[in-house]
Amino acid sequence: MATQGCTQGCLYKAGRASFTPSIIVARVAKTNRLFDDREHFLACLRYDINKLIRDAAKMGLQPAVRINGTSDLAWLGMQMASEFPSVTFYDYTKLPKAWQRTRPNYHLTFSHSESNDSACVDTLAHGLNVAVVFDTKKNQALPSAFMGVQVIDGDQHDLRFLDGYQGAIIGLRAKGPAKLDCTGFVVKTSTLVQITK
Repeated sequence: MATQGCTQGCLYKAGRASFTPSIIVARVAKTNRLFDDREHFLACLRYDINKLIRDAAKMGLQPAVRINGTSDLAWLGMQMASEFPSVTFYDYTKLPKAWQRTRPNYHLTFSHSESNDSACVDTLAHGLNVAVVFDTKKNQALPSAFMGVQVIDGDQHDLRFLDGYQGAIIGLRAKGPAKLDCTGFVVKTSTLVQITK
């Protein structure tokens, strides 16, 4: 469900991948392992989650996993949440009807794009939050509302399950290649000001 704007602005060159090419190579290798040998992939993933649980216990922390970093595999999140009920799993998704896939320990935030406004409205009506990327510059305030609901600053942290809001917009500032977006994926705040006048 990734759109052109999402792919160019977020997924492919997200975070450190924009300046560390080995990250992209590792992502491709993991994806190939998932599709070539799913059982081995899942065994490695279970090992890593169990190690996280042990490490978190030693430090007195609650383990949390964002299982789909640059993918959107609904079955993977739901399966791991089922297998590891003591772990909090969370993801961003563009797959429709995300509210049907949440679990007590699996939190989903729907992602806005240049072509899914109606799905966003539907998602908000079902009490899930929607992430929206704005052209707001670093250290500047995000819009107070979008699509008629409150905007929460999502750049404070990435632990979306801690937001404590239902049916809110999680505002994110465009970073890296997203600053150059011309697809409509990044919402132009100047347009919002014109609409409200």
